[in-house]
Amino acid sequence: MPDADPQKPTLLKYISDYEQKHKIAVSGFGGYAWDGLEILAQALEKAGADRAKIRDEIEKITGHVGISGIFRFSPQDHNGLNKEEAFVMVKIVNGDWQIIQ
Repeated sequence: MPDADPQKPTLLKYISDYEQKHKIAVSGFGGYAWDGLEILAQALEKAGADRAKIRDEIEKITGHVGISGIFRFSPQDHNGLNKEEAFVMVKIVNGDWQIIQ
């Protein structure tokens, strides 16, 4: 991953924190949960426990740098990730991941 990628610091911190605490290699599944909890925490800070307000606050989140990508929610987009930014093609060469340009 290029150093200029906005996700790199978030990913490196997540990997380090996870592996230090759990003493096992990180997996993608934990990252999905981390993203969900971070997004929910942001919404709860503003909305409190009101479900409709939580939804409204999540729909306002844009530019959240997570493990799975950079989230940009809206009333029409509850996924928050677009395929051009959230997914990259990689190949493994000599045991290392390489991004396919």
